[in-house]
Amino acid sequence: MNDRTQGSSLFQDALDFAKANWWMFLLGGLLYIIFGVLALSRPAAALLGLSVLFACFILVDGFISAIRALMAKGADGRWWVFFGGLVSVLIGIYALTGPVTAMLLFVTVIAFQAIFFGVAVFMFGVSIRKVVRSEWLLYLAGILSVVFGLLLIWAPGIGGLSVSMMIGAWALVIGILRVLFAFRVRSLVRHAV
Repeated sequence: MNDRTQGSSLFQDALDFAKANWWMFLLGGLLYIIFGVLALSRPAAALLGLSVLFACFILVDGFISAIRALMAKGADGRWWVFFGGLVSVLIGIYALTGPVTAMLLFVTVIAFQAIFFGVAVFMFGVSIRKVVRSEWLLYLAGILSVVFGLLLIWAPGIGGLSVSMMIGAWALVIGILRVLFAFRVRSLVRHAV
């Protein structure tokens, strides 16, 4: 089988899957739209929901890391992984004890990620400045990311609401695109019959 035949069979398989399951794309798109509308109309509630999910993720991830470290008998560094997992479990439990704590934890993690990303992008621009002419775009992206992270630390409530609204807008756009895709695939099914 040559590459062209294999590529077309993969395309046909994907198309067949999309046709048979167009309703999944529609349902997923509707759920995205509902979440997006709710997040945009009630950003504090959306932020709370995302924060609680994030705290649950930290708790489960820490628990799994601790268990895996205990099961890896004789492995170098397993106690560091166990300790890190235990700390994550404690942070997750603490965050779940109060909604404000969960929101502050969520926003703080986003803030530090933005700062780290900004510094890394800025330094990448410095390292390639002799080869690339538009490295100023990397400097600008890095500086804006650091400023965004610092603003989140300075005003976590306002920053958290803006993050919630950005996520809501993203979910709304993705939901609309998924619904449009579902109807497009459904029309292919109708024309094939």
